[in-house]
Amino acid sequence: MSTVSNIKNLLQREDIWQASDKNKLRSVLSTGYQSLDNQLHYSGWPKGALTELLLSDNGIGEVRLLSPLLASLNKQSGHVCWINPPFIPYAPALSNQNLVLDKMVIVRSRSLQETVWSAQQAMVSQACAAVLVWLPQKTLSTEIRKLNLAAKTGNCWGFIFRAQSLQEQPSAAVLRIVMQIKQRKQALSIIKQPGGWGGQHVYLDLFPERINWSALAVNHWPVFTPDTQQENTHQQNLDHLEKTVLIARSNSKSPTPLPPQPTTSSYH
Repeated sequence: MSTVSNIKNLLQREDIWQASDKNKLRSVLSTGYQSLDNQLHYSGWPKGALTELLLSDNGIGEVRLLSPLLASLNKQSGHVCWINPPFIPYAPALSNQNLVLDKMVIVRSRSLQETVWSAQQAMVSQACAAVLVWLPQKTLSTEIRKLNLAAKTGNCWGFIFRAQSLQEQPSAAVLRIVMQIKQRKQALSIIKQPGGWGGQHVYLDLFPERINWSALAVNHWPVFTPDTQQENTHQQNLDHLEKTVLIARSNSKSPTPLPPQPTTSSYH
């Protein structure tokens, strides 16, 4: 086979792009934010590929950023798998973002090996439309390559969440975006994307309801103080109950056991 033929075959691959090629198609879904779509070469989140979100901190709006996509995917078949999220997903907030709770699957793993294996299985299973994976703050070149291949094999949307400090490290993820807070907004910096150069910057207001939030500092929030009189009355009632049981035991031929006292484990 000639060198020219080899080059033509190579250029047909999805992971190879030319700066002059603006027409190569790729399956995507809109991010739900027009300003972000405008900065992405294919105008949306790439399907069958891994997207990496590098966060300045957890809980800065990364789930809200993906909510429009996840809500759209909920209308189709397939679950959304969350693997090792740092916080328990808050059901009312997800429901308010039009996410179907019955299609959410949360997986807890005990090691990095289990995390990567679980994500791979979810991605290639054909049962998950999207897989969200939170990874530890360390170099994971091999693991990310495996996840990118799994997302491609399963033709699903794969997302990994890592620390912003890792943005200088190479990654096999097809799309890489740094996310941080600037001037009370979410600042997104695209450092790598399929079909085009990186370097784009987008500012989003992912929490427009913030206008209704309290502007008071934490140390000015109201504090609940238990009613001392109610506590004393409650304790007196318990003491009276215990005395009554003890008197009953002394007057009875067969001992009557004390009522069981609540323990910490009862509330778990």
